[in-house]
Amino acid sequence: MDAKARTFHGQLRRFVILRDQFCRTPWCDAPIRHVDHVLRATDGGRTAAENAQGLSEACNYAKETPGWVSRRLPGPGHLVEIITPTRHRHKSRAPDPPEQRYPVRVDLAFASSAA
Repeated sequence: MDAKARTFHGQLRRFVILRDQFCRTPWCDAPIRHVDHVLRATDGGRTAAENAQGLSEACNYAKETPGWVSRRLPGPGHLVEIITPTRHRHKSRAPDPPEQRYPVRVDLAFASSAA
C-alpha cells in the first residue's frame, strides 16, 4: 500500500485509521485527526502503510517541534518508538484488529441441499 503523493489519501488513509483506532501517542487516546509519516517525508520517509501512524492534531504538531523523534521498530505488528526532547522513550503498538462482530457460519446441511 504505497502512494506516490506525500500525503495519505483514500484507501491508505482509511486503512491506517482502522488499524490504529486512536492516536498512537502512548499517553493520548484522542480520535485520529491526522495520518502522518513515522519517519518524516523530508527525512526520506515513504508514504506507505508501514511508515504511517494515526495521530491527534495536537500530537502531530508536537512531534514536529525540535527534539522529538519517532521511528519504526522491527518486529511483529506496527511498533513505533517515540523519543521526547527529554530523551524519554515510549513504544506504541497498533492495537489488535477488532473481533468480527457477527461470525460467518455456513450451515452445511442447507448448503448441500440448496445445490
